[in-house]
Amino acid sequence: MLGDDYRELIEDGNVLLFVRNGILQARIYKGDRRYLYRSLKTTKLDEARKEALRLLHITQFKQQAGLPLTQISMAQLIDEYVAMREKDYALAKITTQTASNERHTSIHMLRQIKRVVKFWREYCGGIAVDMIDNSVLRDYITWRKEYYHRIPVEQRPRNCKLNPADKTLQWELTLGKMLINHAHDRGYRGKTQLPTYSFTAKKKIVRPAFTRLDFKTLLQALRNLVRQTKSDRFYYARRLLQTYVLILSDTGMRVGEANNLKWADLTPIVDGLGRKNYEIRVRGKTGVRSVVGRTNVYSYFERIRNLNAINDAGDYVFRMKDGSKIITLIDQFQRVLEQANIATNADGERYTLYSLRHFYAVRFLRKGIPVWDIARNMGTSVQIIQDYYGKQATPAESATTLGG
Repeated sequence: MLGDDYRELIEDGNVLLFVRNGILQARIYKGDRRYLYRSLKTTKLDEARKEALRLLHITQFKQQAGLPLTQISMAQLIDEYVAMREKDYALAKITTQTASNERHTSIHMLRQIKRVVKFWREYCGGIAVDMIDNSVLRDYITWRKEYYHRIPVEQRPRNCKLNPADKTLQWELTLGKMLINHAHDRGYRGKTQLPTYSFTAKKKIVRPAFTRLDFKTLLQALRNLVRQTKSDRFYYARRLLQTYVLILSDTGMRVGEANNLKWADLTPIVDGLGRKNYEIRVRGKTGVRSVVGRTNVYSYFERIRNLNAINDAGDYVFRMKDGSKIITLIDQFQRVLEQANIATNADGERYTLYSLRHFYAVRFLRKGIPVWDIARNMGTSVQIIQDYYGKQATPAESATTLGG
């Protein structure tokens, strides 16, 4: 019986026979110092040689025909891709934070990927990845639009959106194409052409910006909530929410950017008028950038600093009383809106924490601040500012600016 130290090169070194756990294996050369490993499922040397030669000839034929050497299903690809992104996220957590680390998978991206791949797994998990073409991608849109309509009402997830927005479909298709590109890079599709189908959102979904009256009502509701609180535990949570709202509305930061903010990211500065402020280093979907809020934010950050007993440079700015990082304050925020009877605007559109970012944009456009300054501070493009907020920023008070 052959031992685990057995080695034999055949076919001019293109095939290596070796033994693992008593079973003969083959290592087949694919070119460019790459190899294909296969179990020959036998302990007999003559049978192993024949099977190895057969695998070599099949491999060479597939290479010449531009066919994938290894065929895997979409479900297998999804498992591999998610595992890869999980490792990338874990690497970002254990390495020193640098500019290059910003390109690692964030926890928010990982959650989005895991949320969406379930649709792709169900839609085409059993199809070989080299068979995914434009028609498969195109049909996904129709399939996805009908997805929750096919599920009995009592079995639908509580927070599911019956009719996905165009932006949602666009993102989900983008992820599907990211999966296909990953398969292509790994050689799972051979020389099969990459699909080119794309889905363009026909309708821009804009979260509403707070009106000045509703924002004023919100601030008054938060003040009343803090004043009426007698419990230390509730006081901390409510004071935190109040300050969080003020800082978001005066900086234009994204919710995720604020949640990830640490004291080390704040640098005290003094502006040209001698006013104290902070330069805020945020990490968002557009990378790292500096944000400067209204001068009010200096006192708001100091309020947060005083609210916590210890504020080391590595601590999160917005954290729970026990020191843990906040996940989301949306539930508490929505309760305040409902209690103040301003959960929606006059058109019935529901306010969210992101409405504070939009309020910031609209307010500064109305003040006549150059759009490129607003876009740079918010970490977005001038086009986005114009498309999403421009129509809300032409009231009577801006007539002087527009009149030249």
